[in-house]
Amino acid sequence: MSAKSRVPKAASPDDEFEVVSLYERWRKIQSLWVSGPFQTARRVCLVLLLVVFYVGPWLTWNGRPAIWLDVPERKFIIFGATFWPQEFVLLSMALIIAAFALFVFTVVAGRLWCGFACPQTVWTLCYVWIEKLIEGDRSQRIRLDRSRLSASKLSKKLLKYTLWALLALSISLTFVGYFTPIRDLATSVVALDLGNWERFFILFVAGASFLLNGVLREQVCLHMCPYARFQSVMFDHDTMIVSYDAERGEPRGSRPRWSDPGERGLGSCVDCRLCVHACPTGIDIRNGLQYQCIGCAACVDACNGIMEKMGYEPNLIRFSSQHQDEHQPTVRLRPRLVGYAAVLVAMIVAFTWVIGTRVPLELDVIRDRNRLYHEHWDGTVENAYTLRILNMEQRDRVYRVRWDADIETRLSGKELVEVPAGQQRSLPFSLFASEGEGGAANVDVRFTIETVDEPSFSVTEVSRFLRPDRSG
Repeated sequence: MSAKSRVPKAASPDDEFEVVSLYERWRKIQSLWVSGPFQTARRVCLVLLLVVFYVGPWLTWNGRPAIWLDVPERKFIIFGATFWPQEFVLLSMALIIAAFALFVFTVVAGRLWCGFACPQTVWTLCYVWIEKLIEGDRSQRIRLDRSRLSASKLSKKLLKYTLWALLALSISLTFVGYFTPIRDLATSVVALDLGNWERFFILFVAGASFLLNGVLREQVCLHMCPYARFQSVMFDHDTMIVSYDAERGEPRGSRPRWSDPGERGLGSCVDCRLCVHACPTGIDIRNGLQYQCIGCAACVDACNGIMEKMGYEPNLIRFSSQHQDEHQPTVRLRPRLVGYAAVLVAMIVAFTWVIGTRVPLELDVIRDRNRLYHEHWDGTVENAYTLRILNMEQRDRVYRVRWDADIETRLSGKELVEVPAGQQRSLPFSLFASEGEGGAANVDVRFTIETVDEPSFSVTEVSRFLRPDRSG
């Protein structure tokens, strides 16, 4: 059911109105599979991204998965480095860097990310390729959809959906393989011995991919993706966008290939509508820039193919900017671009410094909360601690415990502790001060954990040593 609104059609005494629908019924878009330099570049990007995605879980590093997001153990292993929840700031910085990189890219080149590298675009191309392989080109697919149900139509649809399901399962298994070691996951799949959570996420991701990439396709870009709604805010008059040269193309109209458009009073556009048929979101770029345009340049390649056949100059539809379309000088360094780029560079420098100075070791000193201190019969005072040592590396380590206080103390406990790779070890630790030690009642104690073997590094944590106040 569609909502409708009555708006004035023209200013007149009769107050004429026309009915404008506020909602549009979903129409399936069958885009034309075109060839050209930009589409070749898109498909090369597609292959590279697929290789990275599918190969990633199978890579190993020192006998362990190179990329393992171990959620149950709350640790994330990325090429030998282990990151823990307390290092969430690193993830925040990485996301901010990705966001500002997208902002800079958008200011410079518009929505090329959407058209060439967005996961929705990448997987949709895979589903569309399978559809084209089974059902034929655009016109054949349209005729098949409009035809009555038959054995041929049913068999083609069944084969297409089966291949779609296999593709969706391959996507979901690979995706879950980043959270569960892919070799163990593959063994469990073959043996039909999956856990409940693994089974749920495999089916959930597969269903989501089948629905979003195979069925809805452009609807995700038009109505679900927030980037489509706010990306135009980042555009300026020098942003590269897909545009139509109206001065050269209008007035449009069909004509024989041998005819001179000037004699017929026509522009270069032959009104073949291939640019519309090639668009994966179904828009007509000749009507100007629209938020639905994902910058895939399919219309550019389609139009250039027609221009070549007609013997006209190419790039009637091309990547351009508003200033270029208006024959005005292009400004390279704009305030918006400089601002985004400055923040991006600052975040990259900060992130690099944090990673470069990161010590893969964490120490937490916990005092015994049951009692502040324990005074023995000979006057010595004992303070009990628990040292929690977290080994963030992917190798076993032996650490030495050192301490330094403003008063003389002695240790009751081990000075060496071995912590397995990526695990935490709690070490009971007691310090004693003799009765004759003077000074304040509360003094600082600096605990240091240092590696025994190479490469060497250490961390220090400050705590307190408490004792009776005998100053009076």
